[in-house]
Formats: sequence, structure tokens, C-alpha cells
Amino acid sequence: MAVRNRRNVESISDNVENLSEDLGSAGRKTMREMSDHALGAFDSFNGPFAKVMDQNRVVFQKMLNAMQEESLRFVNRRLEHTSRALENCRDCHGVAGLMGVQQEFLLDMARDYAEQTRRFADLVRELAEDGAAGITEAASDSLRTGIRHTERNAEHSAAA
Repeated sequence: MAVRNRRNVESISDNVENLSEDLGSAGRKTMREMSDHALGAFDSFNGPFAKVMDQNRVVFQKMLNAMQEESLRFVNRRLEHTSRALENCRDCHGVAGLMGVQQEFLLDMARDYAEQTRRFADLVRELAEDGAAGITEAASDSLRTGIRHTERNAEHSAAA
């Protein structure tokens, strides 16, 4: 009887080991499948997300370059008007002439700043329109990729 109990205990021990190995391999298989699905989902959104980020970088770079050019034009225009005002100061006679030059200088300055504000507003509007079109396109691509990936996962899950 003791021998039979010992054999039963050994048999149960072997069965427990086999079950734990089977359970471990099933768990590893499930984890592998889950990680494959997670990586697939990440890949389906990673590409479009990178595309959107690149599109934003391109728009930002265009905006910086355009604003730098506009700022340079503005500074040059202001320097020309200031030089002209200084030349006119040399030719003026009396306080009335000086006040006339000052008034002309202030009017030029107000016109230049108003024009520069309008140009910056137009520039930002144009770049925003271009950027919005690119971002909309990238978002649509992302949505299509996500839908394809979801359908593929559903088919894969149904087949398994």
C-alpha cells in the first residue's frame, strides 16, 4: 500500500509538472499574441503620427523662414525711411521744418508698422491654410491605417 501511495504521489507530481508546463506554454503563447497585436496597433499609428510630426516641422520651418524674410524687409524699409528723415533734418530751417520732418517720420513709421502687421497676418493665414490641409491629409491617412489594422486584427482573431 505504501508503494502504491508513493506511485500515486509520483504520478500526481508528474501530472502537476506537465500541467504547469502546459499552462506556462499557453501563457507564453497568449502573451506573444497579445504583444504582436499591441505592436501591430503601435505600428499602425506610429507611421502616420511620424508623418503628422514631419508635416508640422515643415510648416513651422516655412513659417520661420518667411517671417525672417519679412522682418528683414521691414528693418531695411525702416532704415531707409529713417535715413531719409535724417537727410530731411539737415535741409530743414527752424522749428517748424523740424516738426514737419518729425511728423513725416512718424507717419512713415505708422504706415510701415501697419503694413508689416498686415503682411504678417497674411503670411500666417496662408501658412495655416497650407498646414491645415497637410494635417487633414495626414490624419485621414492615420484613420485609414487604423481601420485597416483593426479589420486585419479582427480577421486574424476570427481565424484563430
